[in-house]
Amino acid sequence: MSGYVPKAFRYPFEGDIPMQYEASARQTFFDIVVDRYLADIAQLVILGAGFDTRAFRLPKDTSVRSFEVDAPKTQAIKCAMLGKAGIDSAGVTFVAADFEKEDWLIRLVDAGFDTGKPTLFLWEGVIMYLDREAVEATLRKIAGTAKGSVVAFDYFTTEPLESQTLYWRYARATTKAAGEPLKFGVDSTPPSRERLAELLRSCSLSLGEQRTLGQETKRKRAWGGFATAIVK
Repeated sequence: MSGYVPKAFRYPFEGDIPMQYEASARQTFFDIVVDRYLADIAQLVILGAGFDTRAFRLPKDTSVRSFEVDAPKTQAIKCAMLGKAGIDSAGVTFVAADFEKEDWLIRLVDAGFDTGKPTLFLWEGVIMYLDREAVEATLRKIAGTAKGSVVAFDYFTTEPLESQTLYWRYARATTKAAGEPLKFGVDSTPPSRERLAELLRSCSLSLGEQRTLGQETKRKRAWGGFATAIVK
């Protein structure tokens, strides 16, 4: 009635990003990335799409072909919900794959993806739940696609995995109880931006835009960030 909107639900999200608002703030970051690159890409691939609706919000006159990659169970639930809501999903190709067990790129190609065309990959809210091998393998697969392709992602550093503060101990306990334990974090040794750049270089990618989340001081380490990486 007052018109007040809690910070967690404000869009676009502005200002500093507390840990509890990371998921809200990243929506703004990813939407800006899509708007920035849409005119220069031929394909949009949403990795670990979950219930993301970006592929259904693209301009109706776009020539970009959209793909969603996710676990079979989650994808089946989403498709059923789209049907019940009367949302036309004919313009999106759904590809079922488990990042830690299957070669998602092979399945993507089998579904019509062209590795020779510039692509925007969105990898939102996924990396922290995968093991290092799966993260690096995914980045290398992206690096093998067309020159000029971009991947946008959010990430945690090792701070959330190692911190003994009550907040992160609780976060680790709840994600583990939900069956999705935190597994991967970029080295938090300051400056964490450089540690991220090193990881990307080892996977043949170049760091593009990056925003560090959390202050980096002698006593505090960054806990995460948003970034894009580019196929050169």
